Amino acid sequence: MTVLVTRGWPGAERTAAGLRQMGIDPIISPVLDINFRARIDADLTDVQALVFTSANGVRAWGPRREERDLTVFAVGDSTAETASKIGFKKVHSAAGNSADLVELIKRKARPDKGELLHIRGIHVSGDLSSALRPDGYTVRDAIGYGAIPVDTLSEEAIAAIVSGTPVSVLVHSPRSAKTFLDLLKKFGLHHWLGTVSVYGISEKCLEPLKGAGFGALIPAAAPTEDALLALLDESSELARAGNAS
Repeated sequence: MTVLVTRGWPGAERTAAGLRQMGIDPIISPVLDINFRARIDADLTDVQALVFTSANGVRAWGPRREERDLTVFAVGDSTAETASKIGFKKVHSAAGNSADLVELIKRKARPDKGELLHIRGIHVSGDLSSALRPDGYTVRDAIGYGAIPVDTLSEEAIAAIVSGTPVSVLVHSPRSAKTFLDLLKKFGLHHWLGTVSVYGISEKCLEPLKGAGFGALIPAAAPTEDALLALLDESSELARAGNAS
């Protein structure tokens, strides 16, 4: 099985490690470069909790700010685990997507207890502030990193696609999916899309690829890394059901 990992470093290596445990040696070809800012200037006065919608937000905070006593709300288990590893003690995981995160915050935080500081990238797919504002919450943003599209896919990735043999591609965000498709078109690789199946960590991630001509677009059953990798586990019922569709 040929599997292409498109997420940026260091997340790409985490995904690759999971695939290797399944006996799959993936091709790593990030379509976005993660660039962390030199510092994060954020006033924590009246802030009751930090909100992380990606592990990269935690990685941005880690070496740039020393505060670890605040409550953390994380979108998923991987992000929560990353926060715990750098020393945060009060970490709550939504174990899902941005909608699950909003519901978690509503259950665990009170609007009158202070603001929420969202440590995020320059580009985000959802609007956390707008989702929480009707319930009286105040959300401030602190930009910790940016994701920059790369100029090309790796030579190994290109060779796999033009070989005409089946290729499975993993995407973790709508922006990475769009960038991947843009690169395929840029280098004339869209002629081989019929043999490429794309597995998305969510249905939303696959939206930029609809109608492009891919052999299959298959979303994970839940927006987690484990659910995404389960699609490639040929022994699982989930994989068989997804590939049958």
